[in-house]
Amino acid sequence: MGLSSAMDWWDEWKLRILVLCSLFVQLFLLFSGYVRNWYILRWLRVVVWIAYIGGDALAIYVLATLFNRQKQQTAVDGGGNALEVIWAPVLLIHLGGQSITAYSLEDNELWKRHAITLVSQVTVALYVFCKWWSGEKRLLQAAVLLFIAGIIRFSEKPWALRRASFRDMASTNLSPPRGEITSGAAACSFLCCTNFLELAGFGEENKYQEASYSLKEYIEKAQVCVKEGAKASDKDQFKALQNNKIVAVNYIYRTFLDLSAPYSARLHYLQSFLKFDEVNGHKMLREWIGMQFSTLYTKLRSANTCIGFCLLHLLPGLALASVVLFNKSSKDGYNKSDITVTRILFAATAVIEFSPFWFPYLCLFVFRCKCDAINQADMVYSWQDMVSQHNIMLFCARKKKGELSSLMKIPGFSYLRDYINKHWCIWHEPAAQRISVLVLSTQKMGGRRTYVAQPRWSFGLPFDECVLVWHVATDLCSRRTTNTSSSQGDTIPSRRNSVIISNHMIYLLFVCPEMLMVGTRQDLFMIACGEIEPMIKDEPLPSLDEGSIARRILGVERGDDDLMKKAPMISNARKLAEALIGLDDEGKRWEVIQGVWVEMLCYSASRCRGYEHAKSLAHGGEFLTNVWLLWSCMGMETLPDKILIPGPLESDPDEEHAPAAGAALG
Repeated sequence: MGLSSAMDWWDEWKLRILVLCSLFVQLFLLFSGYVRNWYILRWLRVVVWIAYIGGDALAIYVLATLFNRQKQQTAVDGGGNALEVIWAPVLLIHLGGQSITAYSLEDNELWKRHAITLVSQVTVALYVFCKWWSGEKRLLQAAVLLFIAGIIRFSEKPWALRRASFRDMASTNLSPPRGEITSGAAACSFLCCTNFLELAGFGEENKYQEASYSLKEYIEKAQVCVKEGAKASDKDQFKALQNNKIVAVNYIYRTFLDLSAPYSARLHYLQSFLKFDEVNGHKMLREWIGMQFSTLYTKLRSANTCIGFCLLHLLPGLALASVVLFNKSSKDGYNKSDITVTRILFAATAVIEFSPFWFPYLCLFVFRCKCDAINQADMVYSWQDMVSQHNIMLFCARKKKGELSSLMKIPGFSYLRDYINKHWCIWHEPAAQRISVLVLSTQKMGGRRTYVAQPRWSFGLPFDECVLVWHVATDLCSRRTTNTSSSQGDTIPSRRNSVIISNHMIYLLFVCPEMLMVGTRQDLFMIACGEIEPMIKDEPLPSLDEGSIARRILGVERGDDDLMKKAPMISNARKLAEALIGLDDEGKRWEVIQGVWVEMLCYSASRCRGYEHAKSLAHGGEFLTNVWLLWSCMGMETLPDKILIPGPLESDPDEEHAPAAGAALG
């Protein structure tokens, strides 16, 4: 009897619970869309992904449940079902989604699938409403307004996805049409569908693209620009930050699409960027990356059009009008629970539609209150402030201790072994600004420098292996410094910078090899781990940590030929570390190591595709993107520049490691 009562209760409340769950998912996506950039909520990414995937599925399921429920019952049932029918347009609004249009870059290419879903679900909703509607006139008016809002909101999603897709962005004409537009349809399309910021950026760009420079002329002008360039005042820098937002739209458009900029444009970017000091330069890069994130993963590109601007103000009005009409309508004979659920749905829909006007300020207020409450404002970081870290010795120590052995025994987790291994030892350091300032100051002082004590033979290795060897060598030097002169080592900024960049580069090698460089061997990290394991097989587990592994590697006897022959990369790293430790001046040693890491960081950034940088933004982005944009802003050659623009002058012997544009800064 109890089970029968529970089933009856579920049959009665099933639709109400499901539609409220769909509303809750939309509210969660609304919140997560605005705070997705904050580092303290990175752990919510899995939940956001589940909500993003499940939100559409849940709304479609609720719509199907509504269809089946009305099909099984008669249209006249005491007036109770009329309110359930009016929920159909609300579900269409839910299918339209919130500010998050794509969770990954590949989602933008699925806009055709969403267009098909649009046609099918709008057809179902209209069929349900037209066949079983039995309400009064004002309810009908409210339902019609919601249907208009729902169809528009749902149609906006595939349109926004298409506008943000790489294919559509690459096929878009990069300059507005010149001359008279004779076709009315073409004029309407251009005015209604062209992004306001992009159009303004095109206009600004045309001012300096009229000049055409050769490579030799560009280098000469860049040299003059760097020599004469002086930082603007704080007030002028603030104005430049605001003005550069317009130019940045077109610059980001080209850069992330791997479109090579002409020398005149690159000279303009260099002149603009040299106005800033290092801190404001990093701030501008953060804003540019945030703009690109919004362009690719939200409705920004479609919203900044004439149509988008009109819809932004039209849809809230329709939602508010439907709330007013519902409150003025007669509710006699309707189920009280249905009335309550409908009130919640209508009110929440109006609140969501008005969210662009008030929700960003609420989020900012909440975060400020949170910071004041804990009295630690620096704890609230954006993901753009973080530098992802990994460490091979930490990984080997945890693996040796078997910290994941019990987890892998759980059914299903063994299939996730590779994923868990990659993300097991990741942590993040709020050091993006410090490293960006270091890279920028290095480039302004002349880009690539020559270090007389630098073991040049190490650069004969493949780049991925070179990164691994230098990472282990840096760790060995750092552990030795920590053990012998920790108080002095902690006061050397170059030591801290070197360790952070080293850990970030090994993170790219292991977790994001496609960003480090095309052709990076993904198994190189695990091969090196296999070389370390025989060296620590006799180490006691309780005391095993990164320091003990470093001491063990440095303490391996040179006569142990078998062990060292089986570990060529670790052997090379130890030789390199010993050569560096041989430098008596510890400050000079870490200056050498820091310089090498800055060079390799820039080298990797300049050879990564814009698509990979755009793809990484979906999951928080990587610090390498900051360096990549910084490299481009300083007029240096990126991957498309090297491929599409003729090579440097034959008289430049350093092109292998310093591009021709880099010579301009030397």
